[in-house]
Amino acid sequence: MNMDGEDTPVAAPMLQPPPEYAKALTWTLEQQVQEMTRRSMWLQMALKKPLSFSPRPTDVIVTTSPKSGTTWVSHICHQIRTKGAEPDFENQVPDVIALLEMAGSPVIPIDLNTMVQPAEPRIFCTHHMYERVPKGGKLIYCFRDQKDALYSFYPYVDSMMALKGRVSLPVFIEYCTNNMHWTANNLRNLLAWWEHRHDEDVLFLFYDDLKEDHIGCVRRIAKFIGVDCDEETIARVVHTTTHAEMVKHHSKFDNHNFAPLGAKMHGDDPPSEFTGRVRKDGGRSGDGQKLPLEVQQSIDQEWHDIITAKLGFRDLKEIRATLKKAL
Repeated sequence: MNMDGEDTPVAAPMLQPPPEYAKALTWTLEQQVQEMTRRSMWLQMALKKPLSFSPRPTDVIVTTSPKSGTTWVSHICHQIRTKGAEPDFENQVPDVIALLEMAGSPVIPIDLNTMVQPAEPRIFCTHHMYERVPKGGKLIYCFRDQKDALYSFYPYVDSMMALKGRVSLPVFIEYCTNNMHWTANNLRNLLAWWEHRHDEDVLFLFYDDLKEDHIGCVRRIAKFIGVDCDEETIARVVHTTTHAEMVKHHSKFDNHNFAPLGAKMHGDDPPSEFTGRVRKDGGRSGDGQKLPLEVQQSIDQEWHDIITAKLGFRDLKEIRATLKKAL
């Protein structure tokens, strides 16, 4: 799942797992690394697939790093355009929102350009870097504390890739750091979006601001995407997009429509329950403090080397404060 862009060549995925441990209850260290590499390769290919999508001026594209508010912000947009109606879709993706990376695949066989959604404006989401995000519509970027995002990413990938606990947290973190360049790429993407934070077609958000000022952010999003909402509607949208309410509709966000296909592709059985994109014990800020101390220190160092060196902000708190002053 390398997120470096177009430069790194992608090997053909090994579709058939080594039969001696594909469904084993435990994996050796070597097996853990091999399976992480093999099972993430199809996602790497999806991130490199050419996009043939020309957004309409009214289209909304929610763009984030993984586990950084993609589902939450997309759902807020959907609830705004439906005036806070009770969610009546079976699967958020692709029933009412399209994930750019998966569109046109056997999993989500839709044409982005002609896709009809239940209400206007149309909403799309992506994890692509700034350079690859299609321009021409309205862009909502959301950044989350990298420690929190990485902590949340582990249970999601464990379920999505049918790892079932057979890849340990230390191995997962090392893979994200050395193979995906998780923090470095996400911080470089933050730099790119920061340069465009005042563009008319960009709404720049921080995940923690959504947590601390949910109603204020809903108002900003509604205004940005061009949907008039009175205060009663805003209140309904806020209610239906709280973590507690979204957990009540967990199956609408749990990837049960395509995660089993991924498990089958990996030669494994799907998990008995999918963690999905709205983790029942997730949606919090500060969970990243549970990561090993050396991992936290490494993330802090990358922030210093990339963000502090370029922009001068010593931490996330400082850059958030600067954006708030400009509002």
